[in-house]
Amino acid sequence: MEGINDHAGTGGRSRILYVGSYGEASEPTLHVCSFDEETGTLALVQQLAGVEHASYLAVRPGGRVLYAVSETSETSGRPGGSAAAFAIDPPTGKLAPLDGRPLTHGAHPCYISTDREGRAALVANYSGGSVALLPIGEDGRLKEAAAVVRHEGELGPNKGRQESPHPHCIVPHPEGGYAYVPDLGTDSIVIYRFDPAGLTLTKHGECAIHAGAGPRHLVFHPRLPAAYVINELDSTVTWLRADADSGKLEAGPAVSALPDGFAGESYAADIHLSPCGRFLYASNRGHDSIAVFAADQKDGTLAVIGHVPCGGRTPRNFALSPDGRWLLAASQDSDVVTVFAVDADSGNLKPNGSTLRLPKPVCVRFYEETAS
Repeated sequence: MEGINDHAGTGGRSRILYVGSYGEASEPTLHVCSFDEETGTLALVQQLAGVEHASYLAVRPGGRVLYAVSETSETSGRPGGSAAAFAIDPPTGKLAPLDGRPLTHGAHPCYISTDREGRAALVANYSGGSVALLPIGEDGRLKEAAAVVRHEGELGPNKGRQESPHPHCIVPHPEGGYAYVPDLGTDSIVIYRFDPAGLTLTKHGECAIHAGAGPRHLVFHPRLPAAYVINELDSTVTWLRADADSGKLEAGPAVSALPDGFAGESYAADIHLSPCGRFLYASNRGHDSIAVFAADQKDGTLAVIGHVPCGGRTPRNFALSPDGRWLLAASQDSDVVTVFAVDADSGNLKPNGSTLRLPKPVCVRFYEETAS
């Protein structure tokens, strides 16, 4: 990319960063920022209103389009949440709304992703207990849902939180062919055959996670046949053996995302791997920390390195910069995004003193312009 990526800030290379936040439609819930990769400093470029509770974002691969879910129970008097699309101006990163606001056909959509070619968007409806496939037009606009699947199954033992199925994210396999949905309500990861060309989403199988775990977000290792799911309700991370050909997952050992001896209330939230695949990070809401793990480079199993205060309260989401040098944590209840430097050798985090004040930030996404 040119423009914002060259000689911005104090003379370093700057990237585009998008932040989604909770708020009413009349309030700014989408924020465009520049991030200086040399100094680790953030600057606000643009704010947009119009999307109520823009709680999760995705960037179309190579498509210069940003997608946001509106985490609501109804849209213009119709039941269910919706999704919105925005054209990205490459030199500045600024956003312009695209026409259309298709329903996600379920209440409180909390996650959106796309296939690797950017032909379809996938949405998880938390309260609606369903997932949806929204076709993407050549111009990047979202179309009405081509597939909606409602989850069923045995519920977990937590009566207060597992009273019904709760799909919490939907992640396509990096090699294609499948999509994976951690369901907090059923303590399982539901596996789908996913055909973005044919616009189909068909249940393929399930992977059971231990009772009361509340699986929330999932990430695949960039090189090993392994994946990881963070479990919200008991603050653990489960290592998974992943078979790209069959689509199957097999749950292995779980490790705590909280330090030994912690006795307070805390709920795990987000999970990401470093680009090199050596380190895994997980956020804790309550303990208000980022847990740091080392991933074994033979099988991907995890060992705890430590825990770093996240710089605020309730770190719902965070992101690693594409070069792996920085981690940016969004603290929902402190209205702040905090920047951490990543030690390349140890994986440890150190705040660099840079923060950006934004209302209720809950999702952080870097923009990378790649070939589609």
